[in-house]
Amino acid sequence: MDASALARDMLKWEQKRRELDELEAAIRDTVLQLGKTQTVGNVRASYSAGRKAYDYQAAVEATNPLPVVLETFQTVKTDWRYACKIMEIDDIPFTQDDPTVSIKLL
Repeated sequence: MDASALARDMLKWEQKRRELDELEAAIRDTVLQLGKTQTVGNVRASYSAGRKAYDYQAAVEATNPLPVVLETFQTVKTDWRYACKIMEIDDIPFTQDDPTVSIKLL
C-alpha cells in the first residue's frame, strides 16, 4: 500500500468512525430514555441505572441518638451501616451516579 492509498483509507476510517460515533450516541440517548437494556440481533445496549452510595451516618444522626447508643457501634471508626440495621432505620439518604449505557456485539 502506498502513501496515497493509506491516506485515503485513514480519511475513510475517520469519516466512518464519526458516523458510528453519532449512531452510538443516538442509541445511547434512546436507551437512556427507555430505561432498560435492549438487544437486537447481535447488538446489546446495556442500561445501568447508576451506582448508589448510602449515607448511613446521616440516617443515624437524623434520629438524634444518645451518645451511649452510639458508643455501642463504635470501634476504631463508627459502623454507620450496622447502626442503621440494628436501629431499624430504613430511610437512608443516598447519592446515585448518572445512568449509563454500553453497547457491544454479542
